[in-house]
Amino acid sequence: MAEYFGVKVEDIFNTMQERFRPEGAQGVDASFGYDITGEGKWKLTVRDEKMTIEQTGDLSGCAVVTVTDGETFVGVNIGKVDGMSAFSSGKFKAEGDLGALGKTAKMFRKFVPLKKEMSIRDYLMDMFGTVASRFKAGAAEGVDVVFAFDLGGEYGGKWSVIIKDKTCRVIDRIEGKPTVKLEFMDAKDYVDFSLGKIDAQSLLAAGRAAVAGEINLALKWAEFFDKYVDPMGSGEKEQELLVLKKTISVEQRYATGPVMGKFLNGLKDKKIIGLKCSGCGKIMLPAVEVCADCRVRASEWVEVGPKGQVRYMEYVYYASPDPLTGETRETPYGMLNILLDGCKGNETFAHLVRRDQIDRIQNGWNEASGTRVRPVWSKNRTGSIHDIEYFEIDE
Repeated sequence: MAEYFGVKVEDIFNTMQERFRPEGAQGVDASFGYDITGEGKWKLTVRDEKMTIEQTGDLSGCAVVTVTDGETFVGVNIGKVDGMSAFSSGKFKAEGDLGALGKTAKMFRKFVPLKKEMSIRDYLMDMFGTVASRFKAGAAEGVDVVFAFDLGGEYGGKWSVIIKDKTCRVIDRIEGKPTVKLEFMDAKDYVDFSLGKIDAQSLLAAGRAAVAGEINLALKWAEFFDKYVDPMGSGEKEQELLVLKKTISVEQRYATGPVMGKFLNGLKDKKIIGLKCSGCGKIMLPAVEVCADCRVRASEWVEVGPKGQVRYMEYVYYASPDPLTGETRETPYGMLNILLDGCKGNETFAHLVRRDQIDRIQNGWNEASGTRVRPVWSKNRTGSIHDIEYFEIDE
């Protein structure tokens, strides 16, 4: 059988018995069919809080039959493919009682692929082999650059990543004079850097890495490519997060003042208003009294947005706690910098993006690029930044 994301379809079915949760099967007396195109058919039967599974061509008598391809089936089970997206696109179909299908989610623990060892060379092949698939064409409008990588050590090598006309290709050599060249004394350092195990500043300070050419472009790599995901990462046991929910009471009061107060009150009326500097004309969001550039007091209120264009989105993996409740936000989440209608330059407004749309957001370098977004307003607005729950794609 073929592998998808390093997992075979049969691996998922073979582990169902050990992942079965009898407590989640209380009251269930039914058979569930799985028709995986090109892979085979399986019949799962649950009765008296016990289950049996067999590979068979006869799926008669099943309450519901799932029909999909191997890649989608594996992707949904290991979290690489969004289930709702697969369902709405027709790649994942359910014939029969949809309610019965929903019960299977409670009956099994999540499938976790076995962790396999990968060498430094394996990682390099996978990293550069997935560059083209991770390329964000929408963010490369008008970009014509060559990123060169010169990695030393036992497993090192040379690669060039060429971006031109919104296309990307990778070659295993360095030709001519690249736009920016990254050198690592040891290929292992590059792998650790890509996996987030070591930061660039430490490597540069220690002389184990160097950047030549247009250095600023090296910082924009993440804007042209999705983050590399460790294929072995899903096999690691998740850390348990202990949370103590408690409202903190501190003998302090902080007044936002009339300027910030007016900005927040505007949100109650679904309006985003900022202060315009009388000197340079910059619109400040959220509103502040004094322009940091001109150092003059601003007094002209202007309404902007509420729709706008994404200039930059950042994946956030730090589960920052709410200072009032101690609750932590689920990670990763996306933080947007939005150029609202009526603003220009760097007059961006920061807010969250709808969680299931994070990977669809495109950064914008000009008016022709960048995803258009709109705010989703809270039903009960109280005059706080949370009056906007998040921004979503304006479709």
